[in-house]
Amino acid sequence: MNAQPLHTLLAEHPSLQNAQRIVVAVSGGPDSLVLLHALCQTRHAPALAVFHLDHGLRGAESAADATYVRACCAAWNIPCRTEQADIPREAPDHPNLSEAARVVRYRRLAHYAAACDADVVLVAHTRDDQAETVLMRLLRGSGVRGLAGMARSVPWQAWAAGVNGGRAALVRPLLDIDRSVIDAYVTAMELTPRSDPSNTKQTSFRVRVRTQHLPALRAEQPQLNRILTNTAQHLRDADAFIEAALDDVWPHLVDTTPGSPTIDRAVYATLHRALQTAALRRLMQTCLGSLRGIDDEHIAVLHDAVQTHSLPKTPLPQHLILQWDGNRARLQRRGTLVLSPYAHTGAPCAIQPGASIALAAAQVICTNADTPTTPSPWAVTLRADQPYLLRTRLPGDVIGIGHGKHRRIQDVLVDAKIPAHQRATWPLVCSGATVVWVVGVRVDPDACAAGGYRFAVSGL
Repeated sequence: MNAQPLHTLLAEHPSLQNAQRIVVAVSGGPDSLVLLHALCQTRHAPALAVFHLDHGLRGAESAADATYVRACCAAWNIPCRTEQADIPREAPDHPNLSEAARVVRYRRLAHYAAACDADVVLVAHTRDDQAETVLMRLLRGSGVRGLAGMARSVPWQAWAAGVNGGRAALVRPLLDIDRSVIDAYVTAMELTPRSDPSNTKQTSFRVRVRTQHLPALRAEQPQLNRILTNTAQHLRDADAFIEAALDDVWPHLVDTTPGSPTIDRAVYATLHRALQTAALRRLMQTCLGSLRGIDDEHIAVLHDAVQTHSLPKTPLPQHLILQWDGNRARLQRRGTLVLSPYAHTGAPCAIQPGASIALAAAQVICTNADTPTTPSPWAVTLRADQPYLLRTRLPGDVIGIGHGKHRRIQDVLVDAKIPAHQRATWPLVCSGATVVWVVGVRVDPDACAAGGYRFAVSGL
């Protein structure tokens, strides 16, 4: 193999031209080892420093990876920093161990880059990695931003949020290089990279995409890597255009009160759907600090609520709640121990026309069906010949689902993705001992009537 094109790519990379300190994230695997070795052959070598994190997830094997990286750096005369991490302790809010490890790895990398006063941080993602990422997100139902894949360069504020004192962009200089080039370089230069057994475990979604789905698709389209990478770039350009357009309308659309921004429904209604989606993403990011854990389903629920001037049909993630102040929708985050805004914490209450029962941050009201009211997706009309009670779940509760069949309330709440800590206080409307409406989730079709009592949820 002729290694010169790879050396030239790095020697002439625009992000590296004026860099005085370059930090390279090195796992010891083929991609990062080739990146480091090739950089050593360029004029950038004196500026290099290496960072390696031992996640502590593979015992002696991961410790040996750290030893190997230190040995390579000593042989190539490059400063090296290796650290150990307790992933579950440092990222307890991430039940997915792989995601938790990624969060800790980038946070530690950012701290080291800040301490080094690095100009740029390099990671060794290849075009194969980009193809895997785009296909994974496609299969998960991601929108434009998700399908834009990984960026070639990410500013400090975006990749190192929460770490002070740094300025380095995160750069992926190999993102247009196929893994076959990496493998050929390893052979030509007689390198001996480390192997991580987790990269072959079929329980990992990424591994299945890499070893099963992508090879099958490449059999139909040999240029799949290039096509997926180009598609990602097209969508990244489209996302940048949408964000620029949103910048123009943002001051008229949103009052960015810290921790509790409001959105003007009238302005929102005039926007193209692409701008509406981008606005809601930005609004949620303003409240949460990031969009991790937010997917298209959450955005759709919030969009429906803003569009119909109502409460969300299902709870928003991460303790976000939506309240209405006239024609402005207020989004805010409650403390992690606060109950759902729809929680009913009082004693069972009889509910009939004219009654209004307060929930944590909303209320259930009952009127006659012919009373004019504001349309709401959180409303049902039930027969008027029954007494009704508002209460919470009891052992053995079921609800009719039609045709004489029933379903456990527990299963109904799980199917609706109601968080476990909210299920015990979720409000139920009952006729005697029989549940007829799991508020905002499911109604017994046999209890409904064209004329009768109208039950609805409204914001306080």
